Amino acid sequence: MWAIDEEGRVSDRTLEVGDRTVTPGTAARASLPLMEMPDGTDIRLPLLLVNGAAPGPRLYLGAAIHGDEVNGVEILARAMAQVSPAQLSGSIVCVPVQNPLAFHGDHRIPVGHYLKSPLDQTPIDPWSAFPGSAEGNFAERLAHTLFSLITRCEYAIDCHTPTRGGRYPPITILPPAALGEAARRAEDLAVAFGAGYLMKTESGFYIRDGILCVEATRAGVPAFTFEIGEGGRVEPVMIAEGVRCVINALRHLKMLPGAVVPPAQTVRLRQFIGVRATRGGLLHTEVPLCARVREGEVLARTVDIYGDEVEAFPAPADGIFIRATTLSTVTTGERVITVGVIE
Repeated sequence: MWAIDEEGRVSDRTLEVGDRTVTPGTAARASLPLMEMPDGTDIRLPLLLVNGAAPGPRLYLGAAIHGDEVNGVEILARAMAQVSPAQLSGSIVCVPVQNPLAFHGDHRIPVGHYLKSPLDQTPIDPWSAFPGSAEGNFAERLAHTLFSLITRCEYAIDCHTPTRGGRYPPITILPPAALGEAARRAEDLAVAFGAGYLMKTESGFYIRDGILCVEATRAGVPAFTFEIGEGGRVEPVMIAEGVRCVINALRHLKMLPGAVVPPAQTVRLRQFIGVRATRGGLLHTEVPLCARVREGEVLARTVDIYGDEVEAFPAPADGIFIRATTLSTVTTGERVITVGVIE
């Protein structure tokens, strides 16, 4: 797919993906086939390939592996608009929409496909199906295709938002330190990336086997997850922050000239603690996102349809109110608040 030098590293000579050839100092839009719909329509993976005029690392940038994570799509579009191939050292494989079928439906997963054949759609989330399988279902095949791109790069950044109804500040979530040198290099890149919040933990679903950044790092490609804003919304302030972070990564890797622009602060976290509702009701959140909170402080309440309070949600520990639920109603078992415990 691309040239490999004698030491097994990506060469910065001609870059070939599918039927596109990208020579040094140029960029191209391309696509790869993913699946065929019942009417014969091809679903293809969109790519932006930038081959710098000078040698350097190869960076993978991906967004919207869940179809409602639209902030990441625009973050990558705006960041790439600032990259001139003539000034770039190295190359970029940018996949602005990693899950086109879900993106078409503006939903976290390709829900129409799932409704058609639910028993054949496990796993359904490609983000947690890495490294995937060329002979699997759609999620596994998509993960396999993405993994084949990622593992020919030297670093990877995976842009996300929570699904609709949840909101994060800009935060990077590292792969587990147990993955060794590649995890350490991912942390170095994440610090320079400069999201403002940095999660380094050894537990939780973000670092389970099968997650994109975990399996990429395990394969020797330092990678991390970047969460920002809320699903289903295009948020200019958040997008501007995300663009700053992506450009920081390119500068840190010496792919672009210029100094890294740090955030106002960097808060290191070691654990997420979520609290779920035991009753249903209308949700009232009482503290702003990113507030420093003390254990026992009430962060949210629910009232029933008659206006009576049915549940209060105290902070489970000292820390940062790191993820808010933005839905107006909650049902028993739904996550209401998440506190990040400071390292």
